[in-house]
Amino acid sequence: MRIFSAVRHSSDPRFYYGGLWTANFCPALRQLNHELVESKVDLLPASRFMHIANKFSKDALETRAYITQSIIEEVRKANKERPLDLFLSYFYNSHFDPLGFDEIHSLGIPTVNFYCNSLYQIELVAAIASRVRFSWHPEKEARSLYLEAGANPVWVQMAADPHLYHPIPDAVRQAKACFVGQRYCDRDRWLAHLAHRSIPVDIYGSGWLPHQVETATNGDGEHTRTTPRPGGMRAYLHEVEANVIGDGLLAGSLRTFRQYLYAQQTRRLRSELRPHAKGCAGSVPEVISQYEVVLNFSNVWSDGRSGSRLIPHVRLRDFEAPMCRTCYLTGHTEEITEFFEVGKEIETYETRDELVDKTQYYLKHPADAERLRSAGHARALSEHTWKHRFQELFVKTNLQRKSCSA
Repeated sequence: MRIFSAVRHSSDPRFYYGGLWTANFCPALRQLNHELVESKVDLLPASRFMHIANKFSKDALETRAYITQSIIEEVRKANKERPLDLFLSYFYNSHFDPLGFDEIHSLGIPTVNFYCNSLYQIELVAAIASRVRFSWHPEKEARSLYLEAGANPVWVQMAADPHLYHPIPDAVRQAKACFVGQRYCDRDRWLAHLAHRSIPVDIYGSGWLPHQVETATNGDGEHTRTTPRPGGMRAYLHEVEANVIGDGLLAGSLRTFRQYLYAQQTRRLRSELRPHAKGCAGSVPEVISQYEVVLNFSNVWSDGRSGSRLIPHVRLRDFEAPMCRTCYLTGHTEEITEFFEVGKEIETYETRDELVDKTQYYLKHPADAERLRSAGHARALSEHTWKHRFQELFVKTNLQRKSCSA
């Protein structure tokens, strides 16, 4: 197939996952002998307000209209040169006018939009989902949310590229556990419980050390952003404003009080976990290859904001870590059991004590950790690459008749 791709949220890979999804998607599609035409329109101006579901400002609407028209012109030009068989995007509502899909469909080009935060941020893509031909979602339980939005959902889980995520030869593993990921949700609670039980654990990622200033350069000059400390005053005031605007004065005030109590505990845990924080990981495969046990945490806030209920779901790391040949321990979901055999290929936990017990067990039984590591890696290689996922996607969307065999 000849596929037009618009999945890069910024032309600068340092912003808004500029290179994440193209690095995952494009190699797999080329391995399947598809021809890619990648959009050159920079989505960054719209990515800066992609956290807004609707009620865009005049300037935001003008930005989106310009991006939409520019992409449609690219599509028309590419289709005129040689017919396109698929339009593949990763759009939030902010990126693209949903009515723009009508113009693409008028050219006879089917459309697929990918989105991976459906369980707790469906509103950010609902307008797009209602107009695109197929809404690709990796979370199995999100189907009903898409149907409510008037979409045509297609469930295809995430995966890992074995060229990006792979074992490190001759890696020497420490008898310790590690976690690689940003500070978010209740992750610090789980990690603090390990620390309180004297489990050796190192933490990599943003938000675990005091706030840092990020400076980078893009098309409109130098862009500097200070990341607020989770649980800090700036982050707290931002949430107060969002609560009152989003939930009203009474409900927003109650939610703010719950957040205040949560933030108090967050402040106490910050100092406790700081000795375990190692900064950002340069290379995820190289970092996690140095540890006997690799941890992950599956919970997200149900509406994307603190103070709501916690819900678990399968994460991208659930495929990347086994692909790197790790002894992998993650939060339990029913969905993960459809992709790995728990206890033989990966391990899961549901309670804090279970997390402690299983981490301790594999640290003390390296032979069992090695068996888990080997079996999980074999399963990931045989079934959970992006190449497998695109093959599944094209079957489920009836696009397989246009696909070329690998």
